[in-house]
Amino acid sequence: MKTQAIINLRKYKSEKNVSDFFLSRFSPRVFSNEEVPNNNLEIILEAARFSPSSYNRQPWFFYVAKKGSSFFEKLSETLVEGNFWAKKAPVLILACYIEEDEYGKNAYAQYDLGQAVSALVYQSQILGYYTHQMAGFDREKAKKFVDKNHNPFVLIALGKIGDYEKADPKIVEMDKTKKERKEKWYHLI
Repeated sequence: MKTQAIINLRKYKSEKNVSDFFLSRFSPRVFSNEEVPNNNLEIILEAARFSPSSYNRQPWFFYVAKKGSSFFEKLSETLVEGNFWAKKAPVLILACYIEEDEYGKNAYAQYDLGQAVSALVYQSQILGYYTHQMAGFDREKAKKFVDKNHNPFVLIALGKIGDYEKADPKIVEMDKTKKERKEKWYHLI
């Protein structure tokens, strides 16, 4: 299956006037080998820095590993079997939350990290990159590689989309399955 066909298949439709920007985002499992330049990574991370947080505590920290580095190999070793495909991404980002700081426990640390990751994902998209967020990794193993106050929460594969015609058929099958969105997700009162 061609890459553009996968992109078209995964694009959502909305009866509301939602920006195409949101409707076209998806999380591929096929990435190209094309390197992500440091200046683009810095822009992506800068977007995360400016996301909102409770009391402006900014309880997040990102570990960025480029393919070929020893840290990339360490992060790859934390992946569960089903996320084997992520080892081909040019960048892996370990997103951590900081549960406690000089002000004490932060009940919103995970929520705030989620907002920072969202900013990272959308800035990546603006620059023409794709991301795939994964909970499928060994957090305890990843914890050994980071500062003791940083709690690994999600692992993110980042890069340009790859060629689906050359991809593992098992991965193509997973990505061509369109995931529907909830029909009922809010109440207007």
